[in-house]
Amino acid sequence: MITPFGARSRYREFWIMSGVAAVLAALPWLLTLIGGYTELATPILLWGMFALGFDILLGFTGLLSFGHAAFWGLGGYASGMILLRVSNDLLLAVAAGTVVGGAASALLGYLTLRRRGIYFSILTLAFAEMFYYAALAPLQDWTGGDNGLTGIPAAQLFGIAMKGWPIYAVIAAATFAGIYVARRIARSPYGLILRAIKANETRVASTGIHTRHYKFAAFVISGLYAGLAGALSAAYQTYVPTDALHWTTSGQLVMMAVIGGTGTLFGPMLGAGIVLYLQNVLSATIPQWLLVQGLIFMAFVVFLPGGVVEAGRRLARALSRGRKRQPPVPDAASVKGVGSVHAD
Repeated sequence: MITPFGARSRYREFWIMSGVAAVLAALPWLLTLIGGYTELATPILLWGMFALGFDILLGFTGLLSFGHAAFWGLGGYASGMILLRVSNDLLLAVAAGTVVGGAASALLGYLTLRRRGIYFSILTLAFAEMFYYAALAPLQDWTGGDNGLTGIPAAQLFGIAMKGWPIYAVIAAATFAGIYVARRIARSPYGLILRAIKANETRVASTGIHTRHYKFAAFVISGLYAGLAGALSAAYQTYVPTDALHWTTSGQLVMMAVIGGTGTLFGPMLGAGIVLYLQNVLSATIPQWLLVQGLIFMAFVVFLPGGVVEAGRRLARALSRGRKRQPPVPDAASVKGVGSVHAD
C-alpha cells in the first residue's frame, strides 16, 4: 500500500518535531557531556530563537540586517519595564516585549525596505544605533543608561516563580513553538516565494507579485521572533543591559547564522550553540578565545559558506559514495558455481 505524499510528509514532520522535543528536554544534560554546564542551555535556546527568526529574513529572503539588536533590546526593555513597574506576570511581560519588537520591526521595515543590498543593511544598522544611543542618554531615566535596566523582580506564571527549571521549561516550550511555526512558514507557498525572491527578485516581480510586501512580512516576522526572545531573556536574567541594543549584538547574530548555515532554520540555532559554547566554555581555558572564534568564523566563510549544515551534507555524500564504490560481496551460491566450473 502506497502512503499518499501528504500523509508521508505529516509522519516525517511528526518525527522531526518529536526529535526536537527530545533534544530540548535533554539539552542541559547533553551540554555536560561536552564540557559545558546545564545553565548554558537557557541562553542557547534564547539566542537560538533569535537566530531562527533572523534566518527567515536572511536565509530565506536574502536580506542582511545589521539592526536586529534593536528588536531584541526593545523586547527586553518592554518586558523588563512591565515586570518592574506594572506586574510580575510573565505572559503579560512577554506579550508586551513581543508586540514592541514586532512594532519596531514594522516601522524599520517600512523605512529600510525602500533600499536594497548594502544600503538596506546600513540603514538597519543606523536605525538600531539610534535606539542604542537613545537608551544611553535621553531615555536613561527609564532604561538605566549605562547601567542597564536593573532590579527586575522574578516573573511568575500561574503562581510559580520563573527561576531555574521552570523558566527553562517555558523557554523550551516557546522555542518548540517557534521552530514549528518557522517550519510551517518555510514549507508554505509564502516560504517558496521568499526563496524565489532571494534567488531572483526581478523575475518574481515580473510575474506580478509585489515583492516588497513579502519582504516586509518577513522582516516583521523576524522582528517578532527577536522581540519574543529578548522579552524572555529579560525575564530570565532579571536584567537588561544597554548592549542588548548595540550593533555588536547584531554582529554576533550574523556570526551565529553563518557558522550554522543560513536558509536551514536549524543551522543558525546550532551556530548559536557553538558561539555561546566558545564564549562560556572555551574562554575559561584559552585566554585568546576571541582569536579562535574569529578564525573559526573566517574558516566557515571561506571554506564552508553553508556552515555546519553544509559540512554535514558533504560528509553524508562522501559516506554515500564510499558505500556505492564497495564491490558486492558474492553469495554462497555464486562461489559454489565458480568452484564447480574450475573442477570441470
